[in-house]
Amino acid sequence: MVKTLFKINGITGQETTFDQLESEIISTATGFKNIGLQKNDLVCLYGTNRPEFAHVFCGVTANGAILTIANSQLTAEELATQLYDTSTKFIITTPDCVTKANNAKVKVPSVKEIIVIGYSEFHRNFSDLIETKANQFPDVNINPDTDTALVPYSSGTTGLPKGVLLTHKNLVAELCQLRHPTIIPFVSGEEKSVSCLPMVHIAGLMIGMLNPLSQGAATVVLPRFEAESYLKAIQNFRGTFSLIAPPLVNFFAKDPMVSKYDLSSLHTPYSGAAPLSKTLTEQMVHRLKLRGIRQGYGMSETSGAIFTDPVGCYKYGSIGKPVPNTISKLIDIENGETITKAFESGEIWACGPQITKGYLNNEEATRRSITEDGWIKTGDIAYYDDDGHYFVVDRLKDIIKYKGYQISPTYLESILLSHEAVLEAAVIGVPADVFGEVPKAYVVLKSHAEATEIQKYINERVSPYKKLRGGLEIVDEIPKLPSGKILRRKLPQTDNGKENLKITINE
Repeated sequence: MVKTLFKINGITGQETTFDQLESEIISTATGFKNIGLQKNDLVCLYGTNRPEFAHVFCGVTANGAILTIANSQLTAEELATQLYDTSTKFIITTPDCVTKANNAKVKVPSVKEIIVIGYSEFHRNFSDLIETKANQFPDVNINPDTDTALVPYSSGTTGLPKGVLLTHKNLVAELCQLRHPTIIPFVSGEEKSVSCLPMVHIAGLMIGMLNPLSQGAATVVLPRFEAESYLKAIQNFRGTFSLIAPPLVNFFAKDPMVSKYDLSSLHTPYSGAAPLSKTLTEQMVHRLKLRGIRQGYGMSETSGAIFTDPVGCYKYGSIGKPVPNTISKLIDIENGETITKAFESGEIWACGPQITKGYLNNEEATRRSITEDGWIKTGDIAYYDDDGHYFVVDRLKDIIKYKGYQISPTYLESILLSHEAVLEAAVIGVPADVFGEVPKAYVVLKSHAEATEIQKYINERVSPYKKLRGGLEIVDEIPKLPSGKILRRKLPQTDNGKENLKITINE
């Protein structure tokens, strides 16, 4: 393995082998120790993707310290909140995020230093740590069962973000599950994973970075998704795998730019973050001549994926089955009973060695979300079919309740996306007096279409109670997290007056 490639800088083409990586991680860990990092100290990784993120993760955790990851799109104020909540000691960032990191640091007394991956005139360069002279890891006593290694933050799509406590055991269990032959196996020395989704998100970290690393596969690292750079990386480095999100499926299925590149090496992309449209998935598979698209499901609280399609078994629209050593069940949201029949919807509960031990500084949220015997209540509604494949219907808190009926926003979005002029779509419930809520849609257009035309299109394809009685608004963009998850709570703020079709509620 010593000559096997570990990572490739997707912009410069610079390569690092696994033997180089081991030496550099030992040096990085010692470098952290030399500047005062101790067991249980918090280090915040905040920035756009860099190949050195692997050094940060391994160097921090080798000291028994804890890494917290922060979305590079956070404002200085939002970052300061996370730094304060975690009592962060060091910030590791990238040049494009230094200003916000500086502005956050002055508000948080616990932060000792900012270290920059890349050039910075006023800060320590991360390369100083990598160049530390050392030949063995620091001597630290770590209890894998109880010691926290990582604190990602929940997305905050349904409330304030919460710090999720993940132990060394949680992360190792997840990586062992991912490398199972039926989940996301890599052939050591032969596979190349192209990573453009944020590695400061649980999926990007675990599936985009640590999973290839743990299996001896190379990772092509891109700072972020930028269409031309991403397509060039797949073509030039012959990428075989890529972690993607629903907006990228949309891109691959519809964007004319895709046809300009040779993507024949890419065989089975993997998508998460939100349910995939069956139509878009089939369009992407057909256009790229893929073996298929894998879909999975997970959250920060589960260290990444807890469901995925078994290799070679593609049921588009399904999140698959529980990964090895994980059990799941559906709980009726009305009576709290376990559902025992196929095609009946309930909240997904899951239990396994990768499930968080709780939330940072938030015992109430821990009690509310995790049972005493270790089951995580995901807050997602799903059903399973006769073969045991799960299908997510919606977030429990996103379900629209109209006249006693329950309406899935995701279902309506899938129909909107099947319209040839619609590029992106999102649906929310808006208050409607005695009716409870009615669905309202927001769409981004790929080509010209009238709101009335799209309204007619969807109304002809849904039950009467599912019609868009709240209106349809054409907007310039749908607010989303970098992972692709729709930020529904921000949708009412997107009214830009471009075109807004109101529907009179008369039934």
